[in-house]
Amino acid sequence: MSLQSETAQPVTSVDLDEIPIIDVAPILSGDPAAIEDVASRVYKACTGMGFMVLINHGIDMNVVERTFEASRRFHALPMDEKLKVRMNRHQCGYMPPNVSVHSDTFEKHQNALKPQVSEAYKFTFDLAPDDPDYGKNRRFRGHNKWPDETSVPGLHRAFMDFHETFEGFARKLLPTLSVALGMEPGFFDPFFERSSSMSRIAHYPPIGATPEKISLPGHTDLSFLSLIPPATRPGLEILTPSGEWIEQPVVPGGLLFNTGNTLCRWTNDVFKATPHRVRADIHEDRHSNIFFLYPNVDALMTCVPSCETSDNPAKYPPITFGDFHAAYAARNFAYAENWD
Repeated sequence: MSLQSETAQPVTSVDLDEIPIIDVAPILSGDPAAIEDVASRVYKACTGMGFMVLINHGIDMNVVERTFEASRRFHALPMDEKLKVRMNRHQCGYMPPNVSVHSDTFEKHQNALKPQVSEAYKFTFDLAPDDPDYGKNRRFRGHNKWPDETSVPGLHRAFMDFHETFEGFARKLLPTLSVALGMEPGFFDPFFERSSSMSRIAHYPPIGATPEKISLPGHTDLSFLSLIPPATRPGLEILTPSGEWIEQPVVPGGLLFNTGNTLCRWTNDVFKATPHRVRADIHEDRHSNIFFLYPNVDALMTCVPSCETSDNPAKYPPITFGDFHAAYAARNFAYAENWD
């Protein structure tokens, strides 16, 4: 990667022909015939930009609003209170500003290699006592670090409502993704039983009169897929295949969907994981909630059969998602590797 300048490149307005709007109501209704039609559009999006906007998804956006309200209260706490739940090696807890460097950046300026100025709180599922991994200290399985309930009343419930709502919706998209790849609708389902999905509740402080400043540098997500409801302010930017940064499309009531590195590797790079970044607002705080669908940590990611041909042999050896996640964390969140 060449570092060509100190400043981030400008953006242009989005073209919705590049980032399609897809109505998912037909597949959520349970109509098997609808999957084929929607799957063809999903395939085009995932092999092109890697982003799409989903409408008529049925998610109660009040769940998102309650998460924003809890996020504002959490991020307004004194730093010493937030550091009581500092992120651990399982990627759960509070990530303070100016500690994490995205080594996998796609930026072409020196600021991209500086620590992120944003802050975030990440969490996964709380394990029930009857879960096979309960109490076993397995990496990425149920190691949440929750703040004291008295400091932010209702935060735990608001955040888990968001996580569980988006997990349930994301799982409903798996048959369409399977069919889009030429597989049976149930192909991916077994890999997501007891998933290790995570949510990221982020805060981007105002950047002042420095609009070139990037709060989160260009990167691809680790996820199988990511779901992003509209943030409180604009700022998400997407890198097109031609190398141009464009603004995120904002569709009222729509969810932004993007493919991540896990799905990209699993499909032998047939599906694309597209770089994106965040430029914070000049004057106002920006809050953003993102859901990352992850498979079970034991899921063995072997090339999807339809994605391997004599002309396109499998590029990657099989790997468990747990090992894949650990390698990503080591590259991009090394500061947390030795935290409990």
